[in-house]
Amino acid sequence: MFQRLLAAVRSEASGGRALESVRALARFHRVQASPGYDAAVDWLVAELESYGRSVEIEKVPGDGHTRFLGHLMPEGWECTRALGTLVDGGARERLCDYAAETLSLVLRSAPVRGRYPIIALDDGTREEHYDRLEVRGKVVLTRGVVQRVHELAVVERGAAGILYHGRRLVPPVRDRFDDPDALTYTSFWWGEDAPRGWGFVVSPRTGERLLERLRAGATLELEADIQSRTFATSIPLVSARLPGETPGEVLVLAHLCHPQPSANDNASGAAAVLEAARVLSVLRAHGDFADLGQSVRFLWVPEMTGTYAWLGQDPARARATVAAVNLDMVGEDQERCGSTFLLEHPPCFAASFAEELLLRIRAEAVDWVPSYSGPGHYSMTRMGEVPYSGGSDHYLLIDPATGIPCPMLIQWPDRYYHSSHDTPDKTSPASLALAVRCAATYAAFVSAAAEPEQRWLLDAIGRGARRRLLAAVDETGPSRAVAHERERGERALASVARLGLDPEAIADARRRLAGFTGDAVAGPLAEPAAAEPAPAGHAARPRRQLPVPIHYQRHLLAGWRSLPREARERWRAQEEGVSDGLMLTDLAWYACDGTRTLDEIARLVWLETGRHEPDFIAEFFARTASLGLSDWSGAEEVACNPVAPDTATR
Repeated sequence: MFQRLLAAVRSEASGGRALESVRALARFHRVQASPGYDAAVDWLVAELESYGRSVEIEKVPGDGHTRFLGHLMPEGWECTRALGTLVDGGARERLCDYAAETLSLVLRSAPVRGRYPIIALDDGTREEHYDRLEVRGKVVLTRGVVQRVHELAVVERGAAGILYHGRRLVPPVRDRFDDPDALTYTSFWWGEDAPRGWGFVVSPRTGERLLERLRAGATLELEADIQSRTFATSIPLVSARLPGETPGEVLVLAHLCHPQPSANDNASGAAAVLEAARVLSVLRAHGDFADLGQSVRFLWVPEMTGTYAWLGQDPARARATVAAVNLDMVGEDQERCGSTFLLEHPPCFAASFAEELLLRIRAEAVDWVPSYSGPGHYSMTRMGEVPYSGGSDHYLLIDPATGIPCPMLIQWPDRYYHSSHDTPDKTSPASLALAVRCAATYAAFVSAAAEPEQRWLLDAIGRGARRRLLAAVDETGPSRAVAHERERGERALASVARLGLDPEAIADARRRLAGFTGDAVAGPLAEPAAAEPAPAGHAARPRRQLPVPIHYQRHLLAGWRSLPREARERWRAQEEGVSDGLMLTDLAWYACDGTRTLDEIARLVWLETGRHEPDFIAEFFARTASLGLSDWSGAEEVACNPVAPDTATR
């Protein structure tokens, strides 16, 4: 049903043009709420206007105090000079120069001028790392997460600043021996009036060299000169719209931010959305895409910050947006980056029609290669589909409280992720063209889908659900796998109602899926139903006060600093002490609808992940209630571990 649209999109979409946009955007230092971000917006607006598109720019406060849906907007920041010089006896070595390499500075650093001894901390994210170590007045050389090291070393123990040499390993494409000279994208994220600090970034190779010198007894100093400022500003949210004839919109979005160069993450997504906007504009002008029903909106925002603000500015947007797609890191040269073109599913209990539709479009949008003898064909592009992992703008939209179907397309893993080596030469025009074909065809199909297209989509979802159910029987732990796919299929079929299809047609499709599950799946399923975990006795019903996920950086939550220090430390330790703790809390937050008990929420999290953590989930909701982010339906409440008054705060 989408093949005609895809053919038209394929004929117009240009990966080369998108690559030129990546190169242009990679020149800008696109830090959120900075002059570099504003300059990138100006370039983007000029490009859109050259395509004949009228541009809408909303400006939201970037003052470090305003919140949208509980999410703190960043304060404006700019740096004009930052030099870090190593002093080793009489020798001097320039370690960091912001003018030459913007990632050599921990972004959002405060101004400083002085010379400080360097001490090896190595990690520094736990209290015990400071045993018998005096860091006051010194620069700590560390691999640890800088926000945490700043809290423990600088704020609580008086260290002068941070010299960071860590990075996230991404096995199997990046281990500690790969690209040891790359600098890691590193930033502070300040919460309102939290004490500011500063830091520089060196490569893992340089960090190891400095560690060896310090361990050998050398006396090293860092001469720091940072000229930066913070200021209240406004943050532009940019969109362009192809107007339709009926209410509602289909959203195609990407985040525009990240420091220079950040080519694949995420100049590639921003460029692909720009090219999709151009393609659909041209096709509509030529009459190939004239039967537009719902409008198509193209949106560029700072990652997550901008999406919170866009939704918070006008709550009606969530109701008006029929479907969306998020493009994040879609341009990778797969051979160089080691990536695979992935479609990320939402949790099974938030599934929608969008995933099945986009998977089918992707399968036909890819370039197919004939086999040696001719009759077969295959793709040279690595592709996959993966469960929910979040971490990008779609995670706000798919939250059941918001309820917008929004799969994410992404290339992952990436050998050069969040590093100074994420440059346009690692970007492939073929990957960009494929992402454009997928996004533009998806948006055009959803916007124009009349009853015949809706019925085809309903049948396609049903067939996909049946295939997955049959495959689930052969999974390890088939009872959970079957229950997971049954939930996913049910939710996806029900979601077609967003397109306006007759409810009876949807009800009939759901009955047929239920019958298939009973006849073709339940019979062969040998595992007893007792494989499902027993309830833990948590009958309280948490109720959210925010219709979006809470910030994964807990120190940015409203009221965080008002908690006693011990309470903050217990919260942090609780989530770090459970494998994938933040993921489990995300899913639990999604599953909380004000009517489900904690046990019912824990079951849905188990259904999605195979992890049954009812006590962990109960304590999480007790903690969010302590900040007013949630409360309890009815009289029952859950108490988290009590803490003593904050007498230990340094």
